[in-house]
Amino acid sequence: MPPSSRDILIGRQSILDRNGEIFAYELLFRSSRQTEGAQVSDDTKATASVIVDTLMEVGVVRVLGGKKGFVNIGHDFLLSDAIFLLPAEHLVLEVLETVPVTPETVGRCQELKRRGYTLALDDYIGDREMWAPILDHVSIVKVDILGVKEGEIESVVEKLSARKIRLLAEKVETHAQLLKTMALGFSYFQGFFFARPVMLSGRKTDPVRQALTGILSLVLSEAGTEEIIKAIRPHLDLVSSLLRVANVVGLSPGRTVTDLRQAILVMGREQLKRWLELLLFSAGSSQNRYARPLFLLAIVRGRLMETLVPLWQGGGRPNPDHAFLTGLFSLAEPLIEIPLSELLEGLPLDSSIKDALKGSPGPLGSLLEVARHLVPASPEEEALTGTLSGIPLPPEALARVQAEAHIWADETLRAFS
Repeated sequence: MPPSSRDILIGRQSILDRNGEIFAYELLFRSSRQTEGAQVSDDTKATASVIVDTLMEVGVVRVLGGKKGFVNIGHDFLLSDAIFLLPAEHLVLEVLETVPVTPETVGRCQELKRRGYTLALDDYIGDREMWAPILDHVSIVKVDILGVKEGEIESVVEKLSARKIRLLAEKVETHAQLLKTMALGFSYFQGFFFARPVMLSGRKTDPVRQALTGILSLVLSEAGTEEIIKAIRPHLDLVSSLLRVANVVGLSPGRTVTDLRQAILVMGREQLKRWLELLLFSAGSSQNRYARPLFLLAIVRGRLMETLVPLWQGGGRPNPDHAFLTGLFSLAEPLIEIPLSELLEGLPLDSSIKDALKGSPGPLGSLLEVARHLVPASPEEEALTGTLSGIPLPPEALARVQAEAHIWADETLRAFS
């Protein structure tokens, strides 16, 4: 029995351009019913329909946050009329390496291109002769840089570049691989390198981040307004950001927030705390130019955990704010580039948050396990949870909550840009 649209979970993996900005997302479909692999086969018409239904129900534009979306296309889906329901202006159709090169599949690729679809070829490893008929119709080739034979990557790039095809380096896992593919002229880059924790050793503390930690600590400790103002005032960038945010929330038309005290009163302590939490993670180190997609992952996790709390069906329902912070702090080390233990020492966080981050069992720990499964930051984390069974959450609600978390994170990220 094929999964229903309510069983389909939508994940996203960032695709970056040469400036380190998010160019697009690859949409990853999983079924909450599966116990291992967490992959949805799109090689059947039934599953193709599920993907279409899910995209239409959630809203592809909102899920993508204004970016392009890459969608895997198997043989059956490629030849199904359901493929024409996908919006050509928003999606890149990624022809899987399992699709046989036949007159029928080549003809369908030609038709899709004529109808305005952008086609990409997935997992290319240099087998040009086999794929030549398809290469005539694709705009992007995703080169599996780990699959290409050693010493042949330059030849692969040269032959593809002659066709004026844009190249996407997939499975980028190290900085050296990124530098090499950039030097070879690749346009786009995808892989776990952009969300993998960096090595932590003897880094100096960023003074602005140190100040943010101190200010957040004051707010969490319910310090007085004057003490908070005194801590924020010396940091011009923080003052500017706070005034900008305060003028967006909660004001009637025609009124303007012009000073710190008014900004804090207008925002209220809860919104002030949330602003500080996000700001602490938003400006990745100058040494980590790929912190932006990682920050996006962090806030998706936090929001996902926060919105799952009302759906918790077991005992000991977590606090929503604690859930958000747990998701956010689960990626603290690669974002802030200091050990998590060191960061937590300076913040009076609830013990349940610290316990969950240390891997202790409990409701928050279970929510974090779900978040790591649905919003993975590394291959190891994706494999961490093979099933959602045993966790007291309704599987049918996960797809919508997950999509809404992505949407909220996109809107939040724009506010910090």
